[in-house]
Amino acid sequence: MRLPWGLRWWELLPEVVLGAGLTFFLVTETSAATSAFGSGTAIARMALVAAAWSVARIALVRCTSWPGLRFAVFAAATVGVLAVVVLPAYDDNTVVEALPVVAPETTLPSAPPDGPLTPSTTATTAPAVPVALRSASIRGIDHRASGTAVAYRQPDGSLLIGLEDIDIQPGPDYDVYLVPGVDRDDPDDGTRLDDLRGNKGTQYYPVPAGTDVASGPWTVLVWCQTFDVPVAAASLA
Repeated sequence: MRLPWGLRWWELLPEVVLGAGLTFFLVTETSAATSAFGSGTAIARMALVAAAWSVARIALVRCTSWPGLRFAVFAAATVGVLAVVVLPAYDDNTVVEALPVVAPETTLPSAPPDGPLTPSTTATTAPAVPVALRSASIRGIDHRASGTAVAYRQPDGSLLIGLEDIDIQPGPDYDVYLVPGVDRDDPDDGTRLDDLRGNKGTQYYPVPAGTDVASGPWTVLVWCQTFDVPVAAASLA
């Protein structure tokens, strides 16, 4: 059978492998895979990749008569797409951190000019223990998720968000946001805390100064940047 543009049949193996990988992802992780179709950004990115793939196919056929080169280019592209889209969904990463303690700065009292320190001028030290302000269970949004989100106040007054005993369905490029409001499923007006360090375990994320989770409701949101969709959330209300 003669293929269009003079292609050899084996040159289409990258498309076969890519289709098989995406189908496997769709069948085994249906909710996560189909969540991307609710995101306009994800749909636009998929359409852009599909269009670029088609244009590259035509351009390479016209630019080179070496089928081995064409095969190598699309084999590499297939590996890249699967590495970004599919493989992270099966890559669990466990990170367990100890609760950090940031003690307040202390200034040693100076002795009065006419004598030693008196009891009234002796420095006092606040207990160096973070205080839990709020906590909530983590729920999945079209993804599997469990665990607890806890807001802590450090002894120095700074704030900390803990994701404790979490088990979140893995995926590509997850970020942790703190968003004002209850049950938020988008990061608009939110504060990005950091990349999610592990989809399992316990991790702690400092909150930038000026964000007071002790007042008003807040949502701790795990957001997938690759597909522009929510993954998990907990409302600190």
